[in-house]
Amino acid sequence: MFRVPPLTLQPIVENAIKHGRDPYAGPFRISIRTRKTNSGSEIVVADNGRGFAPNDDSEPHIALKNIQQRLKIMCKGSLTITSNERSRTVVTVTIPDNVVK
Repeated sequence: MFRVPPLTLQPIVENAIKHGRDPYAGPFRISIRTRKTNSGSEIVVADNGRGFAPNDDSEPHIALKNIQQRLKIMCKGSLTITSNERSRTVVTVTIPDNVVK
């Protein structure tokens, strides 16, 4: 069992709903998975929304950058984002074993 730093998952899911959902597309889905890896624990939040361009550095991504910094400071963790324009977005939170509680 591990502890996720406060305000990690909620803004990721909120961002997916607020910025990823396309009201003209089919059903919007978000999945949250956890798994143990060789180096720690991983939480993967994925959606089938509209995604964004990798070089898009606009304001909605501020929350994700804040989470990235908080993970690094609080538990030496990391956050990676994989997204394509008009596709899905996958956010992966990694928490190393040295802080797993």
